[in-house]
Amino acid sequence: MRILIFTVLVGTLLSVYGFGQGADTPHSKKESNMLPPGLYVSKGGIGVIAQDHLYIVVKSTKNELRLKDGNTWTGKRAGAREVVLFFEDRVWSPEDLPTGFDLNKSVVISFEGDIIRFFRFDKMSGGYYMRIPAE
Repeated sequence: MRILIFTVLVGTLLSVYGFGQGADTPHSKKESNMLPPGLYVSKGGIGVIAQDHLYIVVKSTKNELRLKDGNTWTGKRAGAREVVLFFEDRVWSPEDLPTGFDLNKSVVISFEGDIIRFFRFDKMSGGYYMRIPAE
């Protein structure tokens, strides 16, 4: 009889404390982030891909990148799908890659209507920006 009472008591205590359940576990930082995973937020219409040399212009009427030397690369109209690669401080189309192209040292940028995606192979990371309509 004691064993039965002990078993019922242990079972009751465990169910009250939620043993084995995640009910009382603190939320992780990822769960408290209100942004979707991979979404970057631009500042002043400019999105950073590589801090010191490559930026996306998310508020433009064209697909546009700014390079470290101050030059601007301009592609098709905003909303048109376009994929380019950034390699050796220059923007290349997939059809015109140079001899000696190394994907590990490049960044792929994909303009997809309202979303601009990028992936840096040197860091093995990427994300996306939402396009801001130009006025």
